[in-house]
Amino acid sequence: MYNVSVPADVAAALHRVFACSPHAADSLELWLAVTAEAVRHLTAPSESAGPAAWLPVFVSYRRMRTDAVYHTGTAAVRITTGPLAGITYTDPDSAARAVATVAPLPATDSAMDGEGDDAVEVLSLVPTWRLPITADPAAQTPPAVSPLIS
Repeated sequence: MYNVSVPADVAAALHRVFACSPHAADSLELWLAVTAEAVRHLTAPSESAGPAAWLPVFVSYRRMRTDAVYHTGTAAVRITTGPLAGITYTDPDSAARAVATVAPLPATDSAMDGEGDDAVEVLSLVPTWRLPITADPAAQTPPAVSPLIS
């Protein structure tokens, strides 16, 4: 059975491959590289015996960016910027709900004509955490793609 860190580690590795790829999102080369990276992570010896990693994540909600780190061993999220900085939540959902709670509401009458006909609908959706794009693609080791024909 997988622990929390396996899917999180694989997701982060696949995101790095996708974000650093020079290929289009629908290219065969990209998806072969993503598949090769997934196979590599799923067949590599388990690293769960070592300390779990903190993955950088962020959410943009109501024009406010909040940075955080996700703990691959426990799924906890520690907020690192904004009004919630320093608070750790037990899971990504509760952290996202907290961010949504403190984000300022948009103005309800942007034309300021008192008509209220251009009110902004406030959605009850919870923001989703995202993995940042790696700043230095050269620092990533490209996955080995095995040839289909020998």
